[in-house]
Amino acid sequence: MQKLLVTLLLAISCTGLFAQKLDDVQEKISKGKYDEAKEKIDKFLADPKNQTNANAWYYKGKIYAELARQDSTGTLSYDAGKEAFEAFKKYQQMDPKNIMMTLDQNVGLFQLYDINYNRGIKSYNQKDYATAYAKMKNAMDLEEYIAKKGYAYNGFSFPALDTQLVNLTASSAYLAKKEDEAIPYFERIADAKVKEKEYREIYALLAQYYLAKNDQAKADKYIALGSQLYPDPDYWVSLEFGDPGKDTLKRLARYEQMLQKYPDNYALAMDYGIELFNYTYTFDKKPADYTARQEKTGKALAAALKLNPNSAIGNFVMTQHVYNQIYDLEDAKRVVKGTTPADAAKRKDLTGKINLKYDEMLPYALKAYDLYSAETNMKSQDKVNLRKVTEALADYYDEKKMTDKANFYRDKMKTF
Repeated sequence: MQKLLVTLLLAISCTGLFAQKLDDVQEKISKGKYDEAKEKIDKFLADPKNQTNANAWYYKGKIYAELARQDSTGTLSYDAGKEAFEAFKKYQQMDPKNIMMTLDQNVGLFQLYDINYNRGIKSYNQKDYATAYAKMKNAMDLEEYIAKKGYAYNGFSFPALDTQLVNLTASSAYLAKKEDEAIPYFERIADAKVKEKEYREIYALLAQYYLAKNDQAKADKYIALGSQLYPDPDYWVSLEFGDPGKDTLKRLARYEQMLQKYPDNYALAMDYGIELFNYTYTFDKKPADYTARQEKTGKALAAALKLNPNSAIGNFVMTQHVYNQIYDLEDAKRVVKGTTPADAAKRKDLTGKINLKYDEMLPYALKAYDLYSAETNMKSQDKVNLRKVTEALADYYDEKKMTDKANFYRDKMKTF
């Protein structure tokens, strides 16, 4: 019995000692001596026997939160805010009733959030994106913890999804060249189908990221979400097209693949026609498959013009395509120099084909001429195109022996 009494007295003595030491900590806090309070709480918690004292962790959180607030220039050698957060969490694990923190509505957690958020904004505005990301991430962790616990302060509580904070966190990470860390934050906004105008680029960024990673399924997911929320078919198709590189055959193959999926997209069809035109008519030596290329180009341009008959560029490129065929026929005619009946018949046949090609060219040339002439603020390239199509019309009327009209268009060329 004597032994039990001694043990009990020892326990009472120790408990009193713990309380006395925490009273010392409280005294330093009340006097605003936080450096001294930190020294005392650190020493107290360094003893393994004291680490089960819930109130000690509460005081550590309070002290470190204040030190974090005071450290506006980031001179501390340790992350006081992070230490405070961990201390508060540990206190709440040990005291499920959360008595100490409930008394002030968990204000310490909200203060830590404000510190990190405000400093994150400041760093972001100063273009110190790495620091901004670290602070925003801390703010995100705090906000999610507070929201999960269901805490409120003076009637304020955090939303289920704080799009502004998520976007700032993601943007800070992205601008700090931490793309892989930024993506999950951007995905939170996209997966929630947030539709504010300023968030459209998030869907595009995610699609581009996954296209670069060769993850077509995820790229398609964010293109589909983006096009659903921000209807703009040409924008999303262009984005999905990606960048196949400078290899012309790879680019043409990508156009053909995309056109199978979007057969009614004029911009895609027109770009494909122009790409084929350049592929067909840009060469040092005429390629072996030149005729096949010409045929493919004509079909592609016709398909694009079917989608948009009033396209100035479409009618212009088709004019140039047929004009090139006329040149080819004229070249073929020039090499027939013989005087035999067969040579004469061949020249006659080629002349007939040239006339037919001029007739094929005329409606496209006239349309392009009218469309470009109607422009009130013509770009420099449009002026070049108008001049070329006007020259084609002058040549047409020369071919048809209609001198007045040929002269009319030649005079027009002088005004461009």
